[in-house]
Amino acid sequence: MRRELGMSLVLVLMCAGLWISNPDFLGQSNVVNTTRQIAMLGIYAMGMGLVIITGGIDLSIGSVIGLTGVLLAKISSSGMGCLGYPLWVGIPAALAAAVLVGLAQGLLITRLKLQPFVVTLGGMLLVRGVSQTVAEGGTLSFGDSPFLGLANGGLLRVSGDALIPYPLVIFLVVLAAGAYVLHFTVLGRYMYALGGNREAAEYSGIDVRRVEVSTYVISSATGGIAGICYASYIGQMSQQVGMGYELYAIAGAVLGGCSLRGGEGSALGILIGSALMRVIDNGINMFQIRHNDDGVPRIWRLDPNWTFIIIGAVILVAVVFDQVVHVAQAQRRASRAGEAKPAEPHPIEAPPAGAE
Repeated sequence: MRRELGMSLVLVLMCAGLWISNPDFLGQSNVVNTTRQIAMLGIYAMGMGLVIITGGIDLSIGSVIGLTGVLLAKISSSGMGCLGYPLWVGIPAALAAAVLVGLAQGLLITRLKLQPFVVTLGGMLLVRGVSQTVAEGGTLSFGDSPFLGLANGGLLRVSGDALIPYPLVIFLVVLAAGAYVLHFTVLGRYMYALGGNREAAEYSGIDVRRVEVSTYVISSATGGIAGICYASYIGQMSQQVGMGYELYAIAGAVLGGCSLRGGEGSALGILIGSALMRVIDNGINMFQIRHNDDGVPRIWRLDPNWTFIIIGAVILVAVVFDQVVHVAQAQRRASRAGEAKPAEPHPIEAPPAGAE
């Protein structure tokens, strides 16, 4: 909880600094759009967080997002080369494909004892290739379908903008479900146990293979849900959508307190980490410094080309901080164990010969 409080303070200070720099940061349009972006990232970051807590990694989640949107467009769009089926057919079919990807990867990892990094890396490329094949290397558009209202619509409209975008509602449901699974179910306790010490979890009778498979299925399912939201938000899909999204999910989970060693993390932390990532992303565009140059008022802004430099630096700082915290905790535990160790009794010397 200390880490979540610390990251919350960082988030508040960052928002305050951006608002002081540029009052438009807290303008209605920017707040609504940033909230929407946080929600869509948070949906699949939650699935990634569950995988990381068990000690795994899912590099394919970005490709799953793209595949879900491409399949949905192919099945339910009325554009050229698309099938034109209703959304109630396309959405379940696209989500089912996403779940099957997670199930296949989970079975490969658990049954063949393959490394999650290698399996999901291969899955990332394979799924991306499937998306490219389905889209035939082009773009599938939803046109003026009412489906576009899913991401761009919402509740409590003020001045034409919905203050509560529908993706935020979906994210809150996913967040509540993730928090319940992690903190109030046996499955959640098993996830922490698996990430903390796999061998100990096996010896205690936990079906580690089933738990591990379930995390990859959940991760892909959240990727599928996010893919539907992104498809509605963008309005057209290609194999390029979702590229690199897995890095944002990993960064959001790690910033929120999910240790890459496994066994640590929380739903609240994933929410805070996702918000930090999107605020940083938005802040790069919004941050500005007003100054005078020979009496001429000017505005200095960050170079958008620095985006990946800043995000990469943030990820490295988070990983280094995680390592420092673990080392400090290990030293503290060792110190306490040394202090708690009872003193060894002095050996009783034998009396000298002839003494009574």
